[in-house]
Amino acid sequence: MRAKQLKDTKNGEFKIIPGEDELMREEEKDFEKGNRYLQYLASISVSLLSMTCGTIYTWTSPALPHLRSNNSEIILTETELVWIATLPDIGAFFGNVAMIFALQHFGRKYWILFLGAPHIFMWLVIIFATNFYMLSIPRFLSGIIGDLGFMLLPLYIGEIADKDIRGILLLLIKIFSNIGHMYVKTIGAFFSFRVLNIMMLFVPCLFFATFLFMPESPYYLLLMNRNEKALKTLMKLKGVRNEGKMVHFELERMQNAVDDSRQNKKWMFGELFFIKGNRRSLIIVLVAWLTKFLCGATAINSFTQEILEATEIEVSPKICAMLLAVIEVLLTLSATSIIERAGRRWTFLLSGIFCSFGLLIVGVFFYLKLGTELDVKPFSWLPLFGLFVYQISFSLGIAYIPIIMIGEMFSIDVKMPAMFCLNVSMSLLLIGIKVAFQKLNSVIGIYTTFWIFAVCCTVGSIVFFIITPETKGKTLEEIQDRLHRKKSYVSEEIIIPSEKY
Repeated sequence: MRAKQLKDTKNGEFKIIPGEDELMREEEKDFEKGNRYLQYLASISVSLLSMTCGTIYTWTSPALPHLRSNNSEIILTETELVWIATLPDIGAFFGNVAMIFALQHFGRKYWILFLGAPHIFMWLVIIFATNFYMLSIPRFLSGIIGDLGFMLLPLYIGEIADKDIRGILLLLIKIFSNIGHMYVKTIGAFFSFRVLNIMMLFVPCLFFATFLFMPESPYYLLLMNRNEKALKTLMKLKGVRNEGKMVHFELERMQNAVDDSRQNKKWMFGELFFIKGNRRSLIIVLVAWLTKFLCGATAINSFTQEILEATEIEVSPKICAMLLAVIEVLLTLSATSIIERAGRRWTFLLSGIFCSFGLLIVGVFFYLKLGTELDVKPFSWLPLFGLFVYQISFSLGIAYIPIIMIGEMFSIDVKMPAMFCLNVSMSLLLIGIKVAFQKLNSVIGIYTTFWIFAVCCTVGSIVFFIITPETKGKTLEEIQDRLHRKKSYVSEEIIIPSEKY
């Protein structure tokens, strides 16, 4: 490859000019092939918090059947059980205020690290709980810190990861969340309620012990004018030892983004809603998350065992729930490969279509069982098959792409208001879904509920496909250029954005 020199223009832009530069060529090779183990290690470590958050929302699957049973030491009414399931989402709604300050003060790393301690406290209270209030207070607290975690993690990983591995590393958030689901359902299937709660303590402790030694985001360090520290952190993340031109070009690119965020800091919500590109980003991410939740993921995950018990299937609902969680985790590696090769748009569309098919199957079974006099015992395997189809399709696309979108679609200056709007919207939606799920089942029938999920899944995936630009293989700056319809200088050797975002 023939390397060319780079010229720094007045606007801080870099253009390629003719000329041989062997030193530059060798430095570029070293920069591109540097040891990026720290990016992987930091992403795995921070994703342990995602696993902890995943246990929060899936805990109700084995816990609610136990709390309803005669073996439970805590006597709860049906209304109290609904509150136990819903309180994390209510907590998430109130936790949005903290999000406004989370990215401005203490940095990404220390806010994320801070979230580990309340998780430990929460599980200790649940282990020794003797009444409704000792269960409800930690559940409410878990919603506040859990939602903050799910929103902060994509920002952290998105800012430390190189563009060619960013999608895979962002997927680790959902991968570890799925492992958390499997962890809860597996322990719930084979161990007592008390052992289940004790085992939940292990994950936040492991997260705290490992993430303590991970680096801060170089974007945040630049935002705090700690340029020397940002340079050293960037070199560690890139795995290069020499402070060469390529490192400074990368740092300059980040600095341009940070400088722009400072200039646009007058009213962040105004920047989000009144600038077309930012507004488009928010709509795209909202559509992705609305599709994910309105296709029934939250309701199915929270009430898996109860749904399977209603089918009267001969296999233990606990085992079936565990198998669904195992499938979700095993398909993760396939999902990362498919999303990175096929792109975000096509993967989301096909995932949505096949999810709808699985939901229709489950709906048809419950209609035959509850709406007709047909003997459905020979077909008791049908809803499990439908849930398997749904879980496989969901795990190969819709489950992961909304997480990637959060890390890719927003510029630095609008990340905080965007996260606030997403948190508020999704928290209200989740509260509504969990409260309405049981009531809808009794009013219009569980089969109609599943058919509504199927329609939402189909419509949402089609809308997402139409309005979303492909972000595979693009830097965060290139994505913003596309959203704001800006041009960039492109060369066969090097691509350097020509405009700040």
